[in-house]
Amino acid sequence: MLFKNVQVHGATGSLVTDVRVKDGMVADAGTGPDTEIIDGSGLGLVAVVPATRKDQGHMVGRVEPGIPADLLLVPRGSMPRLGTPWWRVIVGRTDLRALLTRGRVVIRDGEPLDRPANPDGARIGVWVDQNDWLHQELLPQGRYDETRGGRRHAYTGRYWLDGDRIDYLDDSGFYAFGEFIGDQLFHAEFVMRRQARP
Repeated sequence: MLFKNVQVHGATGSLVTDVRVKDGMVADAGTGPDTEIIDGSGLGLVAVVPATRKDQGHMVGRVEPGIPADLLLVPRGSMPRLGTPWWRVIVGRTDLRALLTRGRVVIRDGEPLDRPANPDGARIGVWVDQNDWLHQELLPQGRYDETRGGRRHAYTGRYWLDGDRIDYLDDSGFYAFGEFIGDQLFHAEFVMRRQARP
């Protein structure tokens, strides 16, 4: 896969370049056969990279050769800033042009592609923030239902797990992301723990 003329955060600032993905990794932009070419004109590409400390999960990072191709493609004006924790990123459905996980496209032009929501069912349950204000229920069929400040069904939608990362597509039309770090779920400004079953 080749992203042509896409803006990335480079070591010396922002630049427009070509980015090649091969075998699940970001490769050098040299020549070679590509199965798919995506015109990145007007678009920005950022990487989802491990944070400097393992207990901080992932963050928005530079797109560099040799890293796993966990990439987000959005309009340049919607590019999240370098260093933003991944679980704080929110993107409008129509702005999300592509999301790649280990080089595999899982969202294209705002539409989720076929993938299992919760392959092993390990994260199913109700997750509650420290102030008992947010209750997020991850349901077995790949749906979530949030209660916020006592208001039931405040946000509902679909979710997908990729390892410790979680992608949300809200019914109201935006994508948000989260991450399980240890026994906690980080999402937006919330840190949640799974509620004990009665």
